[in-house]
Amino acid sequence: LRAKRLTHRCPLSSRRRSAMARLRGKLWPALVLAATLPWWRQVALELFVPPPGVAPQVWDVSHRHQLVEGLDVLDSKLRGVSESSLPRRAESAQDGVAQAAANERSQLVQAWGVAGVVLYLSYGVFKVVPIVLDGLGAISEPWQWGLLIVTLLFFAYVEGYRGFQLGFSPRVVSRAWVVSEEIEEAPVWHKVLAPAFCIGYFHGTDKRVITSWAVTTVIFAVVIGVKQLDNPYRAIIDAGVIVGLMWGILSIIVLYLASLQSQKPPEFDPALPEDTPYTPLN
Repeated sequence: LRAKRLTHRCPLSSRRRSAMARLRGKLWPALVLAATLPWWRQVALELFVPPPGVAPQVWDVSHRHQLVEGLDVLDSKLRGVSESSLPRRAESAQDGVAQAAANERSQLVQAWGVAGVVLYLSYGVFKVVPIVLDGLGAISEPWQWGLLIVTLLFFAYVEGYRGFQLGFSPRVVSRAWVVSEEIEEAPVWHKVLAPAFCIGYFHGTDKRVITSWAVTTVIFAVVIGVKQLDNPYRAIIDAGVIVGLMWGILSIIVLYLASLQSQKPPEFDPALPEDTPYTPLN
């Protein structure tokens, strides 16, 4: 009789466990979507909704006016118009950059700083690719494919465009120009650790250094948390991470090559401390 009870209980407990696992699998994507809704709302507000107190007609006209101004400046450059005809604010913004670019700099240090950061990010991509390739085979529902597309778009915009292209990448290239300056007051170990210098782990404003280390810590915590997920959800998140990292790698390379071609660093604040021995870029 006791053996019969055990045989009846075991299938029931296994069914309960499988039911709970399916329930967690369905609830987790909903929680992810709910957590990302504020980001998508902010994106929609920035792209399609005028600021408070501004009439839609005025907002639309101002955007068109900015586009026309940008096309006029581009047309003037293509026709070879001298820089004196451009707005004064554009000239004043480039004065500091041109002066800093004229100083003697080591292209080897520049390349080491940028290449070190690119290799650092590429290592993360190569570590995640096998996990994604194995996990995507576990996708069996249409809504899971939809979740994958949403995740890729989310990471492309938030991590790739806003995180890397608008912030991290130009800062890396700008700080690579800074650390490559050949002056006696600059420590040699800055150049030896040029990739860490470019990321902002040291020799920056307090806010810059704290932010750099905090972001790295959060990334490691997220990686540990994602490892606890089952496939295909782990693979879906890792696929989004790959998109963001690849966006960052390409944006760093493009900005660095553009700076070499123009012989000027990006017009981006390198966030140097007040007692820095380096020449400010702007």
